Amino acid sequence: MNHWGVDQTGLGDLQEALWRYMVQTWVPRGTDTAKLLYDAPGWVTHDEMNIFGHTGMKTGDEYWANYPASAAWMMLHVSDHFDYSQDLKWLRETGYPLLEGVSAFWLSQLQEDVSFKDGSLVVNPCSSPEHGPTTFGCTHYQQLLHSLFTNTVSAAKALHISPPLLPNLTHALHHLDTGLHINPSLQTLQEWKLTDLDTTYNTNSTHRHLSHLIGWFPGSSISGLLSGYTNTTISTFVRNTLLQRGPGITDSNAGWEKVWRSACWARLNDSSSAYDELKLTISQNIASNGLSMYSGKNEPFQIDANFGFVGAVLGMLVVDIQGMEEVVLGPAVPGEWAGGSVRGLRIRGGGSCDFGWDERGVVQGAKCKGVRRRVVNVEGKVLC
Repeated sequence: MNHWGVDQTGLGDLQEALWRYMVQTWVPRGTDTAKLLYDAPGWVTHDEMNIFGHTGMKTGDEYWANYPASAAWMMLHVSDHFDYSQDLKWLRETGYPLLEGVSAFWLSQLQEDVSFKDGSLVVNPCSSPEHGPTTFGCTHYQQLLHSLFTNTVSAAKALHISPPLLPNLTHALHHLDTGLHINPSLQTLQEWKLTDLDTTYNTNSTHRHLSHLIGWFPGSSISGLLSGYTNTTISTFVRNTLLQRGPGITDSNAGWEKVWRSACWARLNDSSSAYDELKLTISQNIASNGLSMYSGKNEPFQIDANFGFVGAVLGMLVVDIQGMEEVVLGPAVPGEWAGGSVRGLRIRGGGSCDFGWDERGVVQGAKCKGVRRRVVNVEGKVLC
């Protein structure tokens, strides 16, 4: 969440410290952890790393203390950085080796689903972060791996290389359960592949996490790779899921859960709901010094909402996701921002856009520099 807005705003070079931290700390210690805990290749991190190289599990209940998918989540930022920068030298020396190592680990953790007997590959065991029991085929994991494997294959193609891992990745992608399952009674995206389990835990659930929407935002396995943004059936189920979870007050009233909801609403082109969540974040969680607090305005300070706020705003200004041929400018601009404008917004594939919008929040014109894809407004009008 802290890096949601970096590449789109042209600040991608500031992530150099993050890449060094990964390469110099996560990879060597994570390689040891993968071998010691899982007897697996590649490298893995869990949900609390530090500068001393801790990459293992922590003490606590497995549904919140055992989260080995953190590196897979962070690989979204690795892929984003190349998408926006198009820096092949960085991809060759830093980005691709990171992607390959995490992919190698997760390839070793997949199993054929012998419960559904549908020929799909699932993670077993897994837990949906901080919610529900340990099981298999957790939506959160399946969506992350769909993006991870897709991005690793794409990176190899961009570098014109054929690493030994590539055939196995391609095969896994063909059989991978992508985590898109609909609960027929709730009419929402399932958090687990097991429908009965999902119904038990998600009927009237207002849980703070949106773990099963990571493929909608910040990822794109549902919104882009599975065409969810342009598929009204899928987007309806996403909307229902957000409505079910509520605005992010009842469970823990944290700021980060609200800005995540805002970004998801923005990707549904819902300016009103996206903006309401931003206002709610400010009123409920932003202290007088501008810093975001965790539960209401109570301690501790947690910076996620401050940085995540930027990502949500960017989501209201542009839909620019993997798997889509078009870039949509102004998908969810609220009336309160009428007559505004943006300069230098970065676009995947290289290039940037300057644009403004009218009193309705609709972009009527744009200046695009170095953009290789078609750019449209929310009404479908071609701008560049």
